[in-house]
Amino acid sequence: MKAKLFFSFVAALVISFAAYAQEPAADSVAEKVIVTTHDGVVRVGVIVSDDGREILLETENLGKIYIAKSDVKTIRPFAESDRIDVTGEYQGNDPFSTRYYFTTNALPIRKGEDYGMLNLYGPEVHFSLADNFSAGIMSTWIASPFVGVFKVSIPTRNEKVSFGIGTLLGSSGYLNNFKGAGALHWGMVTLGDRRSNITFSAGYLYVGTGTESYYAKPGVYPVTPDEFGGYYPNIPYQSEKNGMAKAPSFSIAGVTPVGSKSSFIFDSMFFVASQYRRSSMWHDNFDSNGMLTSVRISDESGYEKFSALVLMPGVRFQHREGRAFQIALAGVTVFQDGEVNSFPLPNCSWFFKI
Repeated sequence: MKAKLFFSFVAALVISFAAYAQEPAADSVAEKVIVTTHDGVVRVGVIVSDDGREILLETENLGKIYIAKSDVKTIRPFAESDRIDVTGEYQGNDPFSTRYYFTTNALPIRKGEDYGMLNLYGPEVHFSLADNFSAGIMSTWIASPFVGVFKVSIPTRNEKVSFGIGTLLGSSGYLNNFKGAGALHWGMVTLGDRRSNITFSAGYLYVGTGTESYYAKPGVYPVTPDEFGGYYPNIPYQSEKNGMAKAPSFSIAGVTPVGSKSSFIFDSMFFVASQYRRSSMWHDNFDSNGMLTSVRISDESGYEKFSALVLMPGVRFQHREGRAFQIALAGVTVFQDGEVNSFPLPNCSWFFKI
C-alpha cells in the first residue's frame, strides 16, 4: 500500500514538472518578427508556435493566424527602422535612415543595412564594418575625383540622443594627375529616432587643386620698343602652387514622416572659406613727354575670403522595401566682397539596399 502511494506521488510530481516545463517563463519576452511570404505579403507579430509545417503568428491587427512554412520566404527580427501604421499594418523598412541629402546623422549603419546611392553627379556606396563604424566611397560618373567616407557613431543611454564623428578624404584622381586632395572632418549630435530626427554638425574643410599659378615678380622694369612699335617690358615670371582653401563648416539637417511612404528632408551646409592667392598690380611710369618709361609691379597677394550657404529641402519616397527616391530643390548663395550671388541646384537621388 505504501509503495503504491509513493509511486503515485512520484508520478504526480513528474507530470506537474512536465506541464510546468512546457509553459513559457513568466519573465521571457517574445521577439517580434517580420514574416514575408512568397506572394509578397508581409506580417508583423510574435511566433507562438512552429511545428515545422506551419507557424502560428500572433499579430496586433489580425490576431492569431496560421502560415504554412512552404509559403514563407523570409523571417527576420523587427528592427527599429521598420514602420507600422496606427492600424498595425506594416509600412516598410528604412535602411537609409542614417542619411539626409549630402550630410549624415549620428545613427549607425547597422548590419544588413548597407546601401548604395545614385545621384545625378555620380554613385556612392556605404557599408557597416562594425556595430558603430561604417565606411563608404563617393565618386562621379567619370570616376574622378573620388572620396572615402568614414563614420563612428557614439550611442548614449538616452535612445533619443546620439553623437558621432566622421571624415571625408578625397583625391582628384586621374584629373590633374592625382595632385588635388582635400578632407572634411566633423562632429555631430542627433536628437530623435530613425524615423524623425534633427542633427547639428560642425567641422573643418580643406581642399587644394594641386595646380600652379604664374605671377610677375615685383619690381620696376624698363620698357623698350618692340618690332610692332609698342613697348615690351622684360618682366620675369614665377610659378607657385596654389594654396588650400580652408573653411569651418556648419550644418542643420532633419527628417520627419509626412505620410506612410514619404518623408520631408531638410539639409543644409554653411562654409566660411579663405584661400591665399598670389596676385600683382601693374603701375605704368611716364616721363615729362608722356612716354612710357617703366612698369612697376607690386605684390598684392593675400587671403581671398568668401562664404557659401547651401539649403536643400526635399522629399523622400519609399514605395517598396529596400528602394527609395528623393528630390531636393536646393539653392546656393555665395557671399564675397560685399556681393551676393545665388543660383539653383536641384538634384535627385536613388537609394537601394545592398
